[in-house]
Amino acid sequence: MSILIAEDESISRILLKKMLEKFGHTVIIATDGLMAWELFQKHQPAVVITDWMMPGMDGISLCQKIRKEAVSRYVYIIIVTAKNNKTDAIKGLEAGADDYIVKPFSPDEIHARIRSSERIIQLENNYKKASLQLVQSEKMASVGQLAAGVAHEINNPTGFVSSNLKTLSDYQADIIQLIHMYKQLLEKIELSYKNPENKDAVLEEVEKIKAFEKNIDIAFIQDDFSSLIKDCRDGMDRIKKIVIDLKDFAHPGSDTMKMADINAGIESTLNVINNEIKYNAIVKKDFSELPLINCYPQQLNQVFMNIIVNAAHAITEKGEITVATKLIDSNVVVTIQDNGCGIKKENIGKIFDPFFTTKEVGKGTGLGLNVAYNIIKKHNGTIEVQSEEGMGTMFTITIPA
Repeated sequence: MSILIAEDESISRILLKKMLEKFGHTVIIATDGLMAWELFQKHQPAVVITDWMMPGMDGISLCQKIRKEAVSRYVYIIIVTAKNNKTDAIKGLEAGADDYIVKPFSPDEIHARIRSSERIIQLENNYKKASLQLVQSEKMASVGQLAAGVAHEINNPTGFVSSNLKTLSDYQADIIQLIHMYKQLLEKIELSYKNPENKDAVLEEVEKIKAFEKNIDIAFIQDDFSSLIKDCRDGMDRIKKIVIDLKDFAHPGSDTMKMADINAGIESTLNVINNEIKYNAIVKKDFSELPLINCYPQQLNQVFMNIIVNAAHAITEKGEITVATKLIDSNVVVTIQDNGCGIKKENIGKIFDPFFTTKEVGKGTGLGLNVAYNIIKKHNGTIEVQSEEGMGTMFTITIPA
């Protein structure tokens, strides 16, 4: 396990390093708070042991910065200090520290605290894995519910591509026949040069070709050919986009955050769930230009899907769903508003609770909004709801840019 020591006092620093290396850990040394922060960002250690009083940046400030930093795993923080009153201990724990050791300390105490940190880190990792499995399970349940609609979305372009190919096949047969007739004409033209008496046969063949071209309407075929090919390409592009978007949506995603375009994510999500909403609502989009943000894109797409599908289900007759994005005070704000049935006042405080649902048995898992809430919380963002029964609902999602 990698451990970062932030200690400006050389004797304590050397002592801690020897103890931890003896226990088999990899140790990274920092002689002040600023250096510790740089090394933390570079190495992402599992445990940070920091002195309280240090030049440049004290241990409390270091602790607060670490807790604000988006890291892929839990970091266990121990504050070491000569301060031994309860007020100082509380201040350190409130700053985000997990443990508090008063100097002087013994090797046995350090060993016991580190073993405790290993247990906590393991518990946090297990919790993270379970949370990811829950998110993925809920996502796959949603994909299962959307499967029929997605199949319908694919079936439509497949149908007209198949129809167009049948027409193109008929055109091909006519054109092959026409080419055969042109070949016969060429042969008779060649013979007419050798024997002028064959001139009448050439003219007869030309009249046959003209009649055949009129019969198959060659001018229409020429115009329609390009149109049919274009329609086939458009249909295949539509199928390709649906498959790619569905594949991206169903993918569990990476454990690490990456830069992503929120507007593109919403567009991709709308493409996947189009069949689920198009019979109930018209979707209006009001997208502002947004910067790329550091996030878990597949998980955010799941949030958008859960809320938009819920909005469609809340509309009994043809209604509207408005999805808007904007940048406010360095935050990306996404609003999803519908004019559906709204949420009862007594239920608004429960909608983010796990397994709470007002849908019929078998229609929902009761996890969609709970998963959405936890995903947004994971992004250090907020999700709020405003609703009036009979008037509609609006969700506002705010994520740091």
